[in-house]
Amino acid sequence: MKNIRKLLKTSIKIVAVTVLLISFSCKNYLQDELLSDTSADFIYNTPEGLELATIGLYNLNRSLYQNGALRNSGLPLVPQAKSDIVLPRAGEIAFMARQVTWGVDQTRAGTKRLAEFWQHYYKLIDRSNAVITYAEDVSFTDVKRKNRLIAEAKCFRANSYFTLYRLFNNIFVTTEPTTPENAFNRPQNKSSVEEIFSLLNSDLNDAIKTLEWTTTENGRWTQAAARHLKAKVAIWQKDYAEAVTQTDIIINNANFSLVPTTKEVFLNDMNHSENLFSIQYKVDDDIAGGGTNQMNFQLIPQYDVVPGATFSIENGGNGLGGLLMNDYIINLLAQDPNDDRDDGNYYITEYKYNDAANLPPGKQLGDVIDIYDRNSNKASERKNYYRFINPGCIKFRQETADPAESNHVSTIMIYRLAETYLIGAEAHLMQGNTAKALEYVNKIRNRAKAANITTVNMQAIMDERARELGFEGQRFYFLKRTGTFLSQIQQFAGNNGTKAADYNHARTAVKDYYVNFPIPIAELNLLGPNYPQNDGYPE
Repeated sequence: MKNIRKLLKTSIKIVAVTVLLISFSCKNYLQDELLSDTSADFIYNTPEGLELATIGLYNLNRSLYQNGALRNSGLPLVPQAKSDIVLPRAGEIAFMARQVTWGVDQTRAGTKRLAEFWQHYYKLIDRSNAVITYAEDVSFTDVKRKNRLIAEAKCFRANSYFTLYRLFNNIFVTTEPTTPENAFNRPQNKSSVEEIFSLLNSDLNDAIKTLEWTTTENGRWTQAAARHLKAKVAIWQKDYAEAVTQTDIIINNANFSLVPTTKEVFLNDMNHSENLFSIQYKVDDDIAGGGTNQMNFQLIPQYDVVPGATFSIENGGNGLGGLLMNDYIINLLAQDPNDDRDDGNYYITEYKYNDAANLPPGKQLGDVIDIYDRNSNKASERKNYYRFINPGCIKFRQETADPAESNHVSTIMIYRLAETYLIGAEAHLMQGNTAKALEYVNKIRNRAKAANITTVNMQAIMDERARELGFEGQRFYFLKRTGTFLSQIQQFAGNNGTKAADYNHARTAVKDYYVNFPIPIAELNLLGPNYPQNDGYPE
């Protein structure tokens, strides 16, 4: 169902017009047609209209990452902020991590930011429901095209419900699109876990049967992406046999493989053999491209303020440094000195002087900036270290951008094959196949030039997921699923010691029930009078 507030105020015709309007810029072959016909009848009763509506789903999906949501556009990083690998330094996103209650206390502004997740995914679900429902009655000359549109909408619906469940827990499911007749219906109770996962598995099974393994339009759902999501759903249900089946099928498919080096994973447009599902910003050959994001801006410190340094792609581009790497993930990467993920491939740990006109005395171009001591007794010295030269993540950097530009058009990787390997490793481990679990973990480590591990357990997999998938949006969900959210936050959030007290507030502020986001009061008031809030939060 779409945004509940809008659900109670708008009709399906307005939704259809909106979908059409936001889609015109996305497909050249549709731009010259039907410019005067913006009716719901066209959108949901013609093959061309349903194609537009499906493209609109990709456009809407990308909107969560667009500039504007949360100050400095850090909204997509909120789940990452509530994890064990971040050092929160500045901006609203830092409040989400440092002052944990800022995002869960119903009296604070941060809760309104969490409401944007609720609204976004229910809007995406409602529009997916419309495509799925109305496509059944539309005659297509090409039946495969019709089935593909339905399958893509089912992937969006499954992914949206899965995300909502993992964030908010007490959610409701519906497969009906909003109509004038049902727009004022109010869900009276949350859906059962069984009902939620039954729909997830049904949608993904249908998509797997229908979708091709690959696509000529970067960013579209494929069978590989649907199977990867099915594996994630399965392991959440502790259905390890199903997770093994799905991950092994993907890994053994000839269309997909890990790219040879870590340097190549997040390079250029990222439309390579490891990319299973991504959000596209380029317009040419991609599905619903357009817009910009500020993900990189949030994850790189303000090194350019240091005398003798200026913006450069080599130093990470323009950065605010809202969320940075903490000691926990830095130390995990440092355990093997040959591990090259922190050598400027996934993460950047050293910033270099590059401004010849303003070099400090005794410094040369290319020297590492090391003028601030993070262990100083002076608070200002410590804060300068974190502000200017703390290690950061460059997985969202656009190499072709103006170095001073904060808005990037880099592809955002949502699901990739490296995670498939690590899900498979965990599933095989849980089924007692330690040899295969080791093989899969070491496949990831070897690509990063790290030495093989010789024994594997859940701790090894947890550590490898941090190294490989850090800042990609999966950590919060993993901690929640494995029941380690509270212990990991209490032990590792922010940094160690009293000198890092400005950044480790979450360790003492976190509560066990923070593992679920609160249903925002404004949204809860639009549901049935007895709809349950998550445990621990005010109703």
